[in-house]
Amino acid sequence: MKTLVVLAVLAVVGAGTVVLVNSFGGWNTLIGKAWAITYEVSAQPAETAVDVTYTESPDRYRKETPQSVTVSKPLPWTFEVVINYGEKAQVSATPKGDQVLSCRILLDGIKELAKATAAPGQKVSCEAVTGT
Repeated sequence: MKTLVVLAVLAVVGAGTVVLVNSFGGWNTLIGKAWAITYEVSAQPAETAVDVTYTESPDRYRKETPQSVTVSKPLPWTFEVVINYGEKAQVSATPKGDQVLSCRILLDGIKELAKATAAPGQKVSCEAVTGT
């Protein structure tokens, strides 16, 4: 009899857990399926300031479109963000002179997902979709 009661309680708890997880969007949403992304922008000559625009996910635990952020930073510039699975990681930089700009997007700071070099004085842009 005690065994049946324990099994019944476990069944109710298990069913309740499945219903609760599904009501929050499933396991992928709850565990935060997201990628650690590193953006890099460099220039020749190196010690110059540029306007950099990049995307980042506002919350790794919710499936939301990444937000765009623009900053003015000296180069070389490196920044780490989180991008949710299936979303676009994107970085671009606009020179303030005739610099030659380059950008890279790295997964976990190691695997190169995108790389580009622009002509002198031109905007450079890199993008990659996470999960592809």
